[in-house]
Order: sequence, then structure tokens, then C-alpha cells
Amino acid sequence: MKPRVDVWLAGRTAGELTPAPRSIIDGSEAATVARVCCLGRYGSSRSVVSLPVGVAAAERLTRTCRTETIWRRRVFPAVLVAAVLLVVAFVVDSVRDDARHTVVTLLVALVLAVVVLAGRLALNLRRSPHHPREVKGDVYLRDVDREAVEIWIGLNPAGAIKIIDG
Repeated sequence: MKPRVDVWLAGRTAGELTPAPRSIIDGSEAATVARVCCLGRYGSSRSVVSLPVGVAAAERLTRTCRTETIWRRRVFPAVLVAAVLLVVAFVVDSVRDDARHTVVTLLVALVLAVVVLAGRLALNLRRSPHHPREVKGDVYLRDVDREAVEIWIGLNPAGAIKIIDG
């Protein structure tokens, strides 16, 4: 048996599970239970799950949720507004046949794209590999301690948590 496994949580019950007394990351005594968002395809989803982890892991997981929320609520809309303004400026410059301003507008758009991609990459690199991910309504955890998960399974209804051996 592998000491590290992937875990599936039933989406309908993921937010209501009783946490294990041991950290799912390293199997040690859980210092805290972190209530964290699940990451979806486009950032954080609305699903939330309570995970028994150490203090440092809890801080990293909650920081990821905070930054994903800021990205979704503030940064992404600001980028959309900037992109729309750049398109309008490009169209106006094209109609005026002003090549110099058109080049500047395209350069600003390129810089905006690079900054947004670099920001997204930085956010992705700061994520914990153990952060829960939502896929088609269910929640998945990667590379967690098998013994802690087996205890966690025993504390919850049958079928709510499954170890994925693969």
C-alpha cells in the first residue's frame, strides 16, 4: 500500500464532513482545521471543505483562497475593462489611420497580456499541491496521507470519502 494517496469526496457532502484528528498532509496531530475553498477550472469555486492540517498549511490554503477571490472579483474585471478600452482605442486609431498610436495601443495590450499571464502563473505556483479541486461537482485531494484519510473515512458516512488507488 502506498503511504500517499489521492482522495475523492462526494460533492454533496464535502462541506459537511467531520474532519480527522490527524493532518491529511503528513499524518501528524492536526494543529487546526482549515475551512478552504475548492479550486475549479477558472479559479476558486463556491464549494468549501474543512481539512485537518498544520498551521503553516492552513495559512497557505487560506491565502490561496483569498488571492483567488481577489483575482476573480477585482483583477479579472479590471483587466476586462482595460481590454475593452484598448480595443476601443485601437478601433479609433485605425479609423483615424494613425499608425503611431495604433502601435502604442498594441504595445500596451501586449504588456497587459504579459502582466496578466505572469500574475496568473505566480498565483498557480503559490498554490499548495494538496489544495482541494472541484471537478464536475465532486472534490479531489492529491497526495495526502493514507492513514489520516482512513481515519477520516471512519468518521464520516459510508461513500462520502474514497481513496483513489491508481
